[in-house]
Amino acid sequence: MKDIVKISNKIENYSIKELTFAVSMHFLAFLGGIITTRAIVLERLLPFGLSYLSGISSVFTPAAAIGVFLGYFFPACENSGFKYIAAMFAILAIKLLLSQYKKIVTNPLFLTLISSLGCLLVSVVALKSNDTNILDVLTESLLCGTGTYFTAKSFIVLERSPAGLSSDELCSILITFSILIMGLNAFSITVISLGKILGILLILIASKYGGITSGAIAGIAVSMTIALSTAHSNIGIALAFSGLVSGIFVTLSKYAQVAVIIIFSFLGAATLSDISLIGITIIETIIASVIYISMPRKAEIIFGKLFSAQPKLSMPRGYKKTLTMRLELASGALKDVSQTVEQVSRELAKINSPDFSSVITAIEQDACLGCNLRVHCWETKRSETVEAVLEMTKAVKQGEFSPETALPTEFKGRCNRLARLGNATYKRYSEYASRIAAESRIDEVRSVVTDQFNGISSMLYDLSLDFKNDEQFDTVSAEKSAAALKNLGIHVEEASARIDKYSRMYLEFKLKKTPELIINKMQIMKTLSVVCDRDFDIPRVREVGADVFIVINERTDIKIDVGVKQIAANDSNMCGDAYRYFFDGKGHFIMILSDGMGTGGRAAVDGAMASGLMSRLIKAGFGYDCSLKILNSSMLFKSTDESLATLDIASIDLYTGQLRLYKAGAAPTIVRRSGKTGKAESTSLPAGILRDISFDKASVKCKVGDMVVLMSDGVTGTGTDWIRAEIEAWREGDAQSLAERLCDSAKRRRNDNHEDDITVLVANLEKAI
Repeated sequence: MKDIVKISNKIENYSIKELTFAVSMHFLAFLGGIITTRAIVLERLLPFGLSYLSGISSVFTPAAAIGVFLGYFFPACENSGFKYIAAMFAILAIKLLLSQYKKIVTNPLFLTLISSLGCLLVSVVALKSNDTNILDVLTESLLCGTGTYFTAKSFIVLERSPAGLSSDELCSILITFSILIMGLNAFSITVISLGKILGILLILIASKYGGITSGAIAGIAVSMTIALSTAHSNIGIALAFSGLVSGIFVTLSKYAQVAVIIIFSFLGAATLSDISLIGITIIETIIASVIYISMPRKAEIIFGKLFSAQPKLSMPRGYKKTLTMRLELASGALKDVSQTVEQVSRELAKINSPDFSSVITAIEQDACLGCNLRVHCWETKRSETVEAVLEMTKAVKQGEFSPETALPTEFKGRCNRLARLGNATYKRYSEYASRIAAESRIDEVRSVVTDQFNGISSMLYDLSLDFKNDEQFDTVSAEKSAAALKNLGIHVEEASARIDKYSRMYLEFKLKKTPELIINKMQIMKTLSVVCDRDFDIPRVREVGADVFIVINERTDIKIDVGVKQIAANDSNMCGDAYRYFFDGKGHFIMILSDGMGTGGRAAVDGAMASGLMSRLIKAGFGYDCSLKILNSSMLFKSTDESLATLDIASIDLYTGQLRLYKAGAAPTIVRRSGKTGKAESTSLPAGILRDISFDKASVKCKVGDMVVLMSDGVTGTGTDWIRAEIEAWREGDAQSLAERLCDSAKRRRNDNHEDDITVLVANLEKAI
């Protein structure tokens, strides 16, 4: 470190690296001044040196002024450079006089005005002395003002280093680069144009990091510079199209982009009358392509910062409110549908439900029509006749095909149509029983559908509450984080920074998967922790198709040591117990244990369905109660046979240690706190039995060193006292060792000659490092 500036007894210290960078930037500003004065338009106009000087940042104005002066002192064409020098000093004087008014001298429109007026006035004064006309003067002034506007906007964008560029910012930077390329057209190696090589390279880089939009703008800008500075406009038109198509092929590979550029360059050159230009154009394109393919990683990061598109940030407040209202409306509508279905079905049941009295009437009509004893049997002896028919219906229900055999002796003695009466009873009662069974099944299906509507309604309502109460969106942090990732060579398409009701921040990023993508999780964690001034944990990275998602949340105070052991009944390959454990992405560790009815394959299907469906719904962000409704209705509708499974869920808040238990027909849960154990039991029913079931819930505050143990009923067959004693005495070893010990001990202790599946899940709360 060296002391280089001393003002008012204050010493500014700069490192050698900082000094070298500053000198390099000023030298580049100086070179830019020279290059832009070489940009010839229509073989006689040189307006872009003035544009460059007008639009450049005030920090680099002195270096740029020297370069522009030297460039115009030795003009690139026969046109006199002295008028441009005069205009240069006029513009420079205005910028220096107004330097205290930063808002004015950095305003692109003001800079455009002074540059175009300066160029116009000087050109009008020199109109008689130079071989120009008024049309050239107006053209040159307009080009000078246009160049100034885009140059000024480019330097504003570069100084603030955004997370990505909007379309107008991207357009400004690409047009500024194209002006520099136009100036480089004056430099060539034999017949190979340096400017054209850099123009093709610009198209490839812009389409690579900015996609279709950036590629198309770059193609148009380079095409315009070629058309203004040379007579080869056909090549320029071809390059304009190549920028668009190159952006489309960017997801494939660099080689696909290069192939597109070479093909379009050949097509553009082939339309010219000069055959030699085809070879020259192909050589220029190949040189640019080789440079592009062999670019080092560091250069890719730098260009990625320049041309990457602005990421989409999370929803603004107005959109959030609209979405919340729509979710609430949808939830209410589904609930209304459910209630309407229930009400209509009840009313229809009153009208259409099978009536047993109509069965009696039909039997009388079928069997006794034309009988001389009909009046005697169905009026005088009606009660005895009805009782006799009821006896026959009981026989039909028991599977009797000749129900007349069940008639009382007295009735047999007075009825002369016994066989006919039996056939009528069998037919009519069978029809009645079938209708009753169909109505019952329809009612079951209707109930399940209604429950599904209610469950989905609850889900939508839970989502609306999440958006309304639990989360806020910090667009400033999202943009800062995206900009920080951009500096690491990670170009974000969408960025979100959410803050929950506990003031915890969650960052989510979406980006395209490319062969060059390198994700250093530790580097991302450290960088974003500094940018957002929060202590983040290591990010989770997930690939979905052609997209990559990065999710990062604040570091938790607690970590979980988890252990699991299972023993299937009868040493079977299939276990009726199923479990899941995972982090929900919101600071909670969740364990789910489900015990299917019985043992073997059928129980395994039920247990796996219950634990799998519940875990997916919770991961999707839905609440426990509405998830249970969906699961319960799914199991009721899954099969005509009885299908049920218990549910045992433990959710541990890794920031506070708060434990929440949700139990549906599950075995007891043992919680060890401060060395002592407690037991949480359930009196609720498993899923898949009745429509209206709910969780038994409990909440316990835990801390580091405490332990949570979930078990299936195969473990608790001989009680829980021994389990509690084992857990209290456990001091050394990890959670896996304890799970294995409890599981093996439970198998040895079974003394009821009944084999059952055994599963133990142990979660030990430890201090996060």
